[in-house]
Amino acid sequence: MSFVDLLGRTFAAIRQTALVIVCVASLNWVATAPSLGSELPTTSGMNVLMINIEDCRADVWGCFGNPICRTPNIDRLAQTGIIFDRAYCQYVCCNPSRSSFLTGLRPHSTGVLSNNHNSRECLPPGTRSLPQLVKQRGLYTANIGKLFHSGGSWNVEDMQAFDRIEFQNRPPQWAGPGPVLSFPDLPPPKEPAPKPDDPGYGAWRQSRSNRYGSSGLTDDQEADGRYARTAVALLHEFAKDGRQFFLTLGSSRPHTPLICPQNYIELYDPNEIPMPAAPRRDDQGVPDIAVRFGRPADIWNAGKTPSPAEVRATIAAYYACVSFLDTQLGLVLDALAETGLDRNTIVIFFSDHGFHLGEHDHWSKYTLFELSTRVPMIVRIPGNPANGRRCDEIVELVDLVPTIGELLNFDTAGNLEGISFAPLLVDPTTAWKLAAFSVFGNKGEYNSVRTKRYRYTEWQYQGDTIRELYDLADDPWETVNLADRLEQATRQTELSQLLGEGWTAALPK
Repeated sequence: MSFVDLLGRTFAAIRQTALVIVCVASLNWVATAPSLGSELPTTSGMNVLMINIEDCRADVWGCFGNPICRTPNIDRLAQTGIIFDRAYCQYVCCNPSRSSFLTGLRPHSTGVLSNNHNSRECLPPGTRSLPQLVKQRGLYTANIGKLFHSGGSWNVEDMQAFDRIEFQNRPPQWAGPGPVLSFPDLPPPKEPAPKPDDPGYGAWRQSRSNRYGSSGLTDDQEADGRYARTAVALLHEFAKDGRQFFLTLGSSRPHTPLICPQNYIELYDPNEIPMPAAPRRDDQGVPDIAVRFGRPADIWNAGKTPSPAEVRATIAAYYACVSFLDTQLGLVLDALAETGLDRNTIVIFFSDHGFHLGEHDHWSKYTLFELSTRVPMIVRIPGNPANGRRCDEIVELVDLVPTIGELLNFDTAGNLEGISFAPLLVDPTTAWKLAAFSVFGNKGEYNSVRTKRYRYTEWQYQGDTIRELYDLADDPWETVNLADRLEQATRQTELSQLLGEGWTAALPK
């Protein structure tokens, strides 16, 4: 059968003739995915709007199945894009995750294994980040809000690749323009913030993180409200000058503190919020290390066990923050449509990692459960016949650099450890990766592999290997640890071997 004939069939058939190349490059690997099929519109001249959300679990959005949380704008995006139901991060906190998805390297290769690691000092010499690659391709680059964990403090050369920087630390000698919009000063805080070296600063900062409920601010006083309005202004500028752009838009919510304008808090009655699934008392054989020995992060981590009323109110506040953010992103999506830029702008929406809302009595991230590792992802390419469909295949955030590189037609050759999932944008049913790989620990000593049905995790702790095995088809909340059961011996051996072999063993065949 000729290649031309294959183009007329499903991309699953094309995949059978596609070439996946894996070779050694320095100390890492390089992989290239099958080329795009003719069904996808020409994308090399399109713009890119990349929306990256902080600390957002996948199942909070209506389009991902949440029946309570109100998210009409991202649900609208999902109707005109492709929903990836099995997207996973490579590390379960901010800095390592972002260092991975912005370089196409996995955490063990980036060397960034903590929020305290200076990413540029850890990265292999010569590593080019996504902004650098896009700038080299010739696009006008703009950043609003958080992208790299430290902004221009650590990632100086990465941020210098942006022509415009809004609401982020600007690196030394950066010579771009000033803010596109000006905003009134915020009301003064009720209590002054102590300096970082003052006694009690840590307790003050934690108390700020533990807040939930009303912020007492309006939409346009909130950071995300200002980010969105700045994005709208830039989109109108881009529509007038016609230049091809790459715009990254970060968020501050739903990261803690879980506060937002009062009108969003009023959307949710805590009394109508269900208690979390999978309370710790229902866990069977789940090791303490898997839930950080009962020490949640960011909120409810000061030794106090929240009451049922407090639990419901906290979840309601998380939903309110998501609804607030959805409204702000709606402004941006509306601006795309109003300017006509929606006809030639690729939109990529995702989160850096997930978030617990009391499951296993845990809050925030820093676990290797599904709730920490799975992220929402939606990709909309104008004119793509596959828009409006769902993809049940496994993709990883480390795949973003090669995917964007293929869509924009720029060179990403080198040591990339992700592969372009562009074939899934042509046919979301194309058989793809066998598994996703996620890491945790300041030495990368905790590792997890997720296939479509199972999750297998190994914790190296105090000289021992602690294992977890979950059948998510029967146990979606990962409450029953099947590791070391005799009837699971063969499966556990296979998954342990896959975890040891790593990502190259899970590539599409």
